[in-house]
Amino acid sequence: MRVNSQRAGGTGTPITLPGSPSITPPLLPHLTVTLYLLFTWLLPGLTDTAFWLPAIIAPLAGVAVFAVARSLDCDDVSATTAGLLATAAPFYFMRTVPGFYDTDMFNLVLPLAILLTLHLSLRDGDWRMAVLSGALMAVFAAAWNGWQLIYSIMTLSVIVHSLLYRRREPLIFLITSTLLIVLMDPRAIPSIPVGLMKIPLARADPFPDPYANITELQRPGFDDVLMALGPGLLLAGLAGFRPLFRDWRDSMVLPVIILWTLTGAASLLWGIRFSELLTAPLLITSALFLADLGTASRVSPGFRRKLQVAVAIMVVLPSIIICTGQYSALHPRVDDSLLDAADYIRAKTPPDTVVISNWVHGHFFAFMANRPVNFDGRLAYIETAAKRGPGYPLDPRIPGVYREYWQDRALATTDPHLADEILSMLASSGDEAYLEVLNATGDPAGSAVILGDVLAVDGSSRAEYLQDRGLDPVASGRVASTLSRRSGYVLVTCDRLIDKGYWILYYGNWNFTGKTRKPVYSTGSIVQGWPLRTSDGLLWDGERISFNGLRVSELYLVDAGVRKVEGDPQGGLVAFVLYDRNRTVVLERGYEDSMFARLVLLGDGGGVFRVAMRSRDVTVWEPIRDWNTG
Repeated sequence: MRVNSQRAGGTGTPITLPGSPSITPPLLPHLTVTLYLLFTWLLPGLTDTAFWLPAIIAPLAGVAVFAVARSLDCDDVSATTAGLLATAAPFYFMRTVPGFYDTDMFNLVLPLAILLTLHLSLRDGDWRMAVLSGALMAVFAAAWNGWQLIYSIMTLSVIVHSLLYRRREPLIFLITSTLLIVLMDPRAIPSIPVGLMKIPLARADPFPDPYANITELQRPGFDDVLMALGPGLLLAGLAGFRPLFRDWRDSMVLPVIILWTLTGAASLLWGIRFSELLTAPLLITSALFLADLGTASRVSPGFRRKLQVAVAIMVVLPSIIICTGQYSALHPRVDDSLLDAADYIRAKTPPDTVVISNWVHGHFFAFMANRPVNFDGRLAYIETAAKRGPGYPLDPRIPGVYREYWQDRALATTDPHLADEILSMLASSGDEAYLEVLNATGDPAGSAVILGDVLAVDGSSRAEYLQDRGLDPVASGRVASTLSRRSGYVLVTCDRLIDKGYWILYYGNWNFTGKTRKPVYSTGSIVQGWPLRTSDGLLWDGERISFNGLRVSELYLVDAGVRKVEGDPQGGLVAFVLYDRNRTVVLERGYEDSMFARLVLLGDGGGVFRVAMRSRDVTVWEPIRDWNTG
């Protein structure tokens, strides 16, 4: 959005880019700015344009499906039903609600438009439609980073169809699309096989994989697929393969739909995030199924139409119900408290202050607070802080998965000074210190252990300590110098971290040489005030404190202050009751003094951090230490 603002304002190449380099394909920002400039009389600002854009693009998917279905001789009822299924496909719907500014909005309308124009070029013998189809493929390459999958599907289909039928239109499409894509990026086409080969090799070892706890990137079960696609779409789509094979065996549509469906099904191995790849071909086959139902010859025409309409309603209704339920349960990632925090940071901190927050809010603070961030939605990198300039050369190993570990370790440690050192390292040099140790040792796991240990050593002794750990004097001096850098930073905590507490403690105590022990961690809500009962099994009756029958050593009552209630000294658990937020947390006794418990649950900076501002559940912390003397 910041880049969009500068483009809309005509300021040319951005000079400062807090956050990380934009890897968003160009179509989305260019389209946003264009619409904003065209409708400035209607839209109050660029942010409003971006907010409403998904709601404008998403219905076009229904139009595209309708057009494809009609080109395949489907009647109005079946084509309209397929169009409704497109706009009500639950996963696609939730990723195109107003405010969800993401390239996913193009993942149905553009691929379907590509198939439509290519099919029409073959049906009508019109080479101009083939050129248009190729141009749309190039537009899609500028719209979504996964365009290579659709390009590969279309290329294989063109090859098969051309070998069988010797038509010129598919070749015109392939030549046009390839030339235009190469003109936009000469490396794009050659990189496709390399990128596909790297997919199964992506690993986070020896660091924890921060993507493992992202729901949409986990391998889904059948019920997850059903909820993402909608049961009606899945059943009707599968049933539609019969008329597809029967009536369209000589069409380009057949190989495209088969390859598209197989690719979409296989992509689910990498998470429900890719269900949109499976949605598109099933939309087309669902239209074929409903059209076939409306032409069944064994029953009277009047009954056929009634049956078709009844089935169409049964197919669409479950998706609408799922979308309604999911949308009503949608909680915005940004609220007034976070806006207050961003306003404070923008107004009260120096321009080079680094914002350290949960990765979910990285892009938000980079834009709204206009400050460099430690962490954003791509696990990115402080190495592009404003003072370094846009030309700062990035190490090809960045972004990596290191950032999640170090930030979680700062919150999992019981040493406030170590937490400050870790956050200072991230704010001033990002992953640079770790990569320097790695360059010197060649051991990824050992380098993480060494860096974690040296951060706890006094600054003047670090070079000597590193030499004792096997680094040569030059490397030791370089690492020590990197760690001595100081940049101002603020740490933002909020209630969202309570939901992520398990992962913070798990990743923050990662064992690089063996198996990491999983922490005991539970969150709940208060269901009864007295005796205190919670939804996850915490009980306090004034005499005894227990959690599902387990002994609790201490109970912290937080409500405009903190009161500590002693429990069983032999208990291995500690409980926190946050009355003002109707939340409870139970964790292992060993994490009682962790910075997570202090900062997030108790609002205590441990003598090292102080509250810069607080708005309801959101707190902006700043280190107390004077950086000029550090």
